[in-house]
Amino acid sequence: MKRTLLIATTLVAVATLAGCALFYPNLGSNESPSDPMDPSPSASETTPTPTESETPTAAPKELAKPRLVFYEIAGSDIRVIGEVVNFAEDGGECIITFYSGNTPIVMERVPAEHNVSTTQCFPLTTALSRLPKGIVEVVIGYESAKYAGESEKSEVIIP
Repeated sequence: MKRTLLIATTLVAVATLAGCALFYPNLGSNESPSDPMDPSPSASETTPTPTESETPTAAPKELAKPRLVFYEIAGSDIRVIGEVVNFAEDGGECIITFYSGNTPIVMERVPAEHNVSTTQCFPLTTALSRLPKGIVEVVIGYESAKYAGESEKSEVIIP
């Protein structure tokens, strides 16, 4: 009787774990549920070609709302992290610019990637020697194929 119960329990456990594939069919995949299954165009689709009188215009980009998450002084470097709060996407770029008054001093670009509900900028580390001592302002910008925008200036104290 114990052997039959052990075999039945093992079979139920195996069937339950194998059934998880039904709930998580793309485990380990980088595709999100909104990605199309077949991104290649079908034979019935046609792409119109512009004539000489038509000039293709780029669609206006939607407004990105980046912000400074935090900065920290680590030894002789400053580390800055920003995020875009109104969408989550991959493939964009964060532009981190340090200003002295209205004059840009240092501008660096870092990649960005989607987080759960935001777009996270990769951390930017730059040497403090590139910046003047005192109060410097930082602006986080964001650009992608679909979005563009800049944050308000935030004050950063350089020792």
